[in-house]
Amino acid sequence: MSGIEQRLKATEGAMVDFLQKLIQIPSVRAEAAGPGAPFGENLRKALETVLAWGEQEGFRTRNVRGYAGHIEYGEGDATVGVLVHLDVVPAGEGWTYPPFAAVIEDGRIYGRGAVDDKGPTAAVLFALKALKDQGVPLRRKIRVIFGCDEESNWECMEEYFKVEPRPAMGFTPDADFPLVYSEKGMLAVALTGSLPAGDAPVCLEAVTGGMRRNIVPEYAEAVLGFTDPSLRESVRQKLQAAGEEIGHIQLEGAGDTLKIKATGRAAHASQPQLGENAIGRLVLALNSLELSGGPWEFIRLLAEDIGLTYDGSGLNIAANHPTAGPLTLNLGRIRKTDDEYLVELDLRYPPSVTGDELLGRLRERFAVVGLAVREQKHMPPHYVDPEHELVATLLETYRQLTGDNRPPLAIGGRTYATTLGTAVAFGPNFPGRSELAHQKDEYISLADLAICARIYARALATLAG
Repeated sequence: MSGIEQRLKATEGAMVDFLQKLIQIPSVRAEAAGPGAPFGENLRKALETVLAWGEQEGFRTRNVRGYAGHIEYGEGDATVGVLVHLDVVPAGEGWTYPPFAAVIEDGRIYGRGAVDDKGPTAAVLFALKALKDQGVPLRRKIRVIFGCDEESNWECMEEYFKVEPRPAMGFTPDADFPLVYSEKGMLAVALTGSLPAGDAPVCLEAVTGGMRRNIVPEYAEAVLGFTDPSLRESVRQKLQAAGEEIGHIQLEGAGDTLKIKATGRAAHASQPQLGENAIGRLVLALNSLELSGGPWEFIRLLAEDIGLTYDGSGLNIAANHPTAGPLTLNLGRIRKTDDEYLVELDLRYPPSVTGDELLGRLRERFAVVGLAVREQKHMPPHYVDPEHELVATLLETYRQLTGDNRPPLAIGGRTYATTLGTAVAFGPNFPGRSELAHQKDEYISLADLAICARIYARALATLAG
């Protein structure tokens, strides 16, 4: 066992303690900002926690106004960057263990962020500590950059790179092993507009579903009102019949209203096939009423053109690519305020189509029901040549330590690798492991955490040494 690996073994307990401390900070982005806390107090606390650790360990640190920060080690004109993020998506319901308690059970540490992205953050930091403790000579600086808004709008990286140079190359430990060299484009759109109730005998008084556009929604509900109360029972019977066919639909309410509740299973929007979309179930149930006028044409479009599908074929946006794979679509959020509607879609698309093409087709389709399509966020596809030195070095490191010779990957997720240009996603998920990002009961095994630290230590020593 090398000196670096001996050092990592000796600090495994401290690494786990540090990870528990990070998970116990519920660092979901908050709208309420304050001085040094553009994304809320919990994210300020998370950033200050990692920077305080860096200062204690003797690293150079910087806090960029609470948007982002870094820990740096070594000398040299060039820099190897490791980009991690401290923000997490909302926890949701139905956890076996409290999502911010960092419970350790059966060799696993549970909590929101355990694998996305606080576990790998801890592994990278303790890998860097091992290099420093062992006095490994470096010809390049190593900089670990902490973002605080990766799960939302990436404002953190916009602000950080206004004042700091981009590293020459690097990786983000925020996807899969052996390595991700190609990422699909990401297009987030909002459908907005006013849809008056019209003269239908059944009114859509309220509808809500989903927490974030990049999470497959696990809950959605709608409230119906009746201009003719005598219709309530027949509507209930239709919805009950539809619910038996669709599944996971519940009805409740009294008097002149009726509430429809749909449940699903959360997953990351880049892999919608792993989830069950509650909004899709809800609109299918509502469409079974066969109503017209007002918002009902819009409900019909969502039900018939999307529903529980995720390939975009109903909206005429399906696309495929021999390496990158197919386009995926997530119906992530829906809201109604008075007569104003908001629906958010998350698309991950291959290089066989462009973002402008997709926007054009969506605008044409939703104009039929009177809704505007607005681009919220767009990132074109990302690609690093598999023959590049960075890819070759990281792959060789991974293969030496695991014996796994699988080829590198192309994925639908979007990572911080795109902010550097010459960067890839590198772990922490090993082949064959369940995809747990954005799902309840998220965890990382202590064994995987330890091997990640070994891989990252050797990779950084090779890239910068």
